[in-house]
Amino acid sequence: MTGDYAASYLPWILIPAITWLLPLVGMGLLFLYIEGEA
Repeated sequence: MTGDYAASYLPWILIPAITWLLPLVGMGLLFLYIEGEA
């Protein structure tokens, strides 16, 4: 595996990861915040 190959396919892995992980992390933090306040 060369650096050029990794760089060419990496964005296609990051885009779905970011779109799925950010909302999940946000929901998790919001849940912990609400549970902590209760």
